[in-house]
Amino acid sequence: MVIADDEALVLEGMRALLERSGFAVVGVARDGDEAVRVAQVTRPDVVVLDVVMPKRNGLDAARVLLTASATSALVLMTGRADHGFVLEGMTLGVHGFVEKGGAAAELVAAIQAAVRGVTYISPGYDAVMRSALPAARAAGRRALSPREREVLLLIAEGKTTREIAAALGITRKTVETHRTRLMRKLDLHDIAGLVRYAVREQITGA
Repeated sequence: MVIADDEALVLEGMRALLERSGFAVVGVARDGDEAVRVAQVTRPDVVVLDVVMPKRNGLDAARVLLTASATSALVLMTGRADHGFVLEGMTLGVHGFVEKGGAAAELVAAIQAAVRGVTYISPGYDAVMRSALPAARAAGRRALSPREREVLLLIAEGKTTREIAAALGITRKTVETHRTRLMRKLDLHDIAGLVRYAVREQITGA
């Protein structure tokens, strides 16, 4: 995984914690721009981002990573007053939200949940954020890009990855990236779920 925090002591402590917990840390970063660069080079399973960092905050870094590649699960570390960041992170497809300064076990739990595609919210946010989760997810659903809608439509029509790539003039890898991003954005976990969603929401080529 890649971890990013602008405080050197926090970064070192987090790395030690995660390695003791059995995770392999393949890269570290001290600002948002560096986090994006390191994650794009190493392509880790998980990227942990502090929200408040120089050059590019954690939420903006998450947005870039989710746009460029859907292969990494993202976890944000936030301050107690960062409810707005958490809500926006939900709409982007971030699955882990840990209150900075909370129990170390929370970070481990958030990473484990994010890998499974499950949303983890620090108990410090629980009462406020759980009630906001359905609306945030709905906003994410409405935020499908035109290309994502095209891919979703073709998936619902039973097209294979190769057929979708040929129909849209893109590579099979790009199709796979769009499909993974759709699953993360819609909080779905398989092709059948995407098909059911497309039918229910009447996704059409019109």
